[in-house]
Amino acid sequence: MEKVVKDYLKAHGYEGSIDENQEKRVNEWLDIFKGPTKKYNISIYNGTKYVKHKIKSLNLPSQICADLADFFFNEKLDITIDKAKVQKPIRECLEQNNFLHNTNKLMQMVKALGTGAIVPYLNNGILKINYIKAPNIVILRANEDEVIDVLFWSKIKTQDGYEYILNMHILDEQEGYIIYNKKIKEEGKSTTNEDLGEAEEIHTYSFLPKFGMLFTPEINNFDINSPYGISCYANALDQIFITDRAYDSMDNEIYLGKKRVYVGTGATTFRIDENGNTIPIFDANDVAFYALPGENNKEIVKESTGDLRIEPISSAVQYNLNLLTSKVGLGHNYYKFKDGEVYVNTDNVISTNSDVYRKIRKQQNITTKAIIDVIYAIAELIGIKQQFSVSVFYDDSIIEDTEKTQKQAQTEFDRKLISNAQYYRDVYKLKDNEARKFAEQMKQEIIEETITDGIEPVEGDE
Repeated sequence: MEKVVKDYLKAHGYEGSIDENQEKRVNEWLDIFKGPTKKYNISIYNGTKYVKHKIKSLNLPSQICADLADFFFNEKLDITIDKAKVQKPIRECLEQNNFLHNTNKLMQMVKALGTGAIVPYLNNGILKINYIKAPNIVILRANEDEVIDVLFWSKIKTQDGYEYILNMHILDEQEGYIIYNKKIKEEGKSTTNEDLGEAEEIHTYSFLPKFGMLFTPEINNFDINSPYGISCYANALDQIFITDRAYDSMDNEIYLGKKRVYVGTGATTFRIDENGNTIPIFDANDVAFYALPGENNKEIVKESTGDLRIEPISSAVQYNLNLLTSKVGLGHNYYKFKDGEVYVNTDNVISTNSDVYRKIRKQQNITTKAIIDVIYAIAELIGIKQQFSVSVFYDDSIIEDTEKTQKQAQTEFDRKLISNAQYYRDVYKLKDNEARKFAEQMKQEIIEETITDGIEPVEGDE
């Protein structure tokens, strides 16, 4: 942790609040997310000496985190407020801050590092949102249900050094949240505090937090009392490495299986052309040929072609991929290894009675709370006094067998167990008002068609 941050916390009575073990784990997970680590640089003994080798990688951690993030923050995420006058200004704030795109990127890092935060604030009267990653979060107080006190910080490179921005949220039991802001400039070994005026200490007189916390749903098995989350692949590091070893063996297989021509020394000698020039029989730079030393091999020319084991190795990669995706919450057979690349298996259906579905629901519960906290924080910041409720709807099509749902809805409709409107809610995912309007529209069109055909219309269910 940066000395400036440690000194700031110490000055406010929070010395020792930094979890150094968690910090080390986060740094390790971040290195893995960025790409192959030092572990991938190995030495192989070839009988004569150790030869350096870098294991090739599929870079699965970043792909896994991106695919998991898409379950929650995609174009079908719907944040609905029951008051239209409230929904409009808040939606404008979210759009102006590119909320969907930035939260998707943040969720990728939450999956990689375990923790993240969405922090709205006012900048000269304009609503802005910060998206804070795990290394820049220090939890100061928390209980089983929520984070109470927290410090967010950032470090920015400047022309003369660095600029630190510290944003601390402390809940006072009497008057609500107090937000402390500090901007510290560091040049060499000296630091100076920039005067922020009234913004240095903001009394919100509200018990609602001005941040939304994101975590992975798994228990931190490295420290069960820690308020921080863990990386989605924290307990799957062996599976990642083994999968990459299998992938690397495919490249090695192709290299070792290439055709070679072994020739005796007699075949590598020179000949004289009609002009008296000495010309080698074989190009000395051609790697397809290998000269065998010794007089006994003078006339030998022998081919060697190995049988490639591409299919068995591809199966090994797929087998280990399945183990890995099961560990990280994507489920068995989520990825398909084909033509040397990893693709999402489009034939895969996530059952509502699966571990994957339950893990997605756990993450949705955490994400929903964070979003709702942010929405209420935005409302207070922009001066909305009206009471309202927030609902968050996710893209359920990614975790639902739509064909089964449609058949079930059709059966229930045929048995008069559900109305037309409910059928449209179940099958087409329409909201209440939309489903009713669509049902009424379909009823009217059916009546008009039956009249045109000369058939007496029959009243149907709504």
